Amino acid sequence: MKRSFSICIALLFSMTLPSSAQEGSPSVKMSVESVNAALVSARAATKDKHYSDSEALMLKATAAHPEMILPWIELGLAQIGLKKYSDAEYSFNAALGIGPSSPKPAGDSGFYGSADAHGVAPTAMRDSRSNLNGGTISNAEKRSPEILGVAYSSLGEIYIRTGRIAEAQAAFDAAVKAFPIQTASYRFNETILFFQIGNEDAQLAAAEKAIASDPGRAMLYYFKGQALVSKATIDSKTQKMILPPGCAEAYQRYLELDPNGKFANDAKGVLAAVGVPIKGNGKK
Repeated sequence: MKRSFSICIALLFSMTLPSSAQEGSPSVKMSVESVNAALVSARAATKDKHYSDSEALMLKATAAHPEMILPWIELGLAQIGLKKYSDAEYSFNAALGIGPSSPKPAGDSGFYGSADAHGVAPTAMRDSRSNLNGGTISNAEKRSPEILGVAYSSLGEIYIRTGRIAEAQAAFDAAVKAFPIQTASYRFNETILFFQIGNEDAQLAAAEKAIASDPGRAMLYYFKGQALVSKATIDSKTQKMILPPGCAEAYQRYLELDPNGKFANDAKGVLAAVGVPIKGNGKK
């Protein structure tokens, strides 16, 4: 089924070849069976945070078979773990079929036409992209919704970590459109990443979208409240803090859902500072 998504122009750029690309490297021969075995080993290495080992395996696989999709995905995940964001960006765009010679927009006769129908740590993002762990290579690979979702959400992470906010938001939107069953996971990860870099406006926007897709997830309300509290003002007469609309309610909801959560004391402290009583004393 043909898919046509509207994505940010940043996803259509002409890419420069990263340091780990294989241009000029000697030809490497690998059978499909060998690539599949390398994929299994690379996934295990990435799971154990042995990102360099995973990268080495997938560099060999992509050099031998640059037309294959899954090795580029696994290579990109390892490179994110190594914080090689430029290289990872190249890898995921290669998986999507976007390259220096084919920067075609979504909707053109490009890759969409051939597609098949809490700690807060960076590893959480890679762990959440486990839906491809059982994937294997075939001679007729297609960019399934799962592959599109992983590639776009991974690009979203890369863009956030490299300060390209609009591109990141567009990439996560594309991931949601490509593979809507994973919407809650994509939006949660987007919120966490903006929280990590301290961009309150983008964090708030992501949290609102995440809550809409998963209203029972407590931490999302904390992230919303934390983003809003940065916009608090001080009453010139009383010198008391004035919270923006929705802030106290977000903290209250967080405490209702998870009264002993990781950020419970922080939420209670904010509410106490403005004299807002905690409903049920923060208990369910």
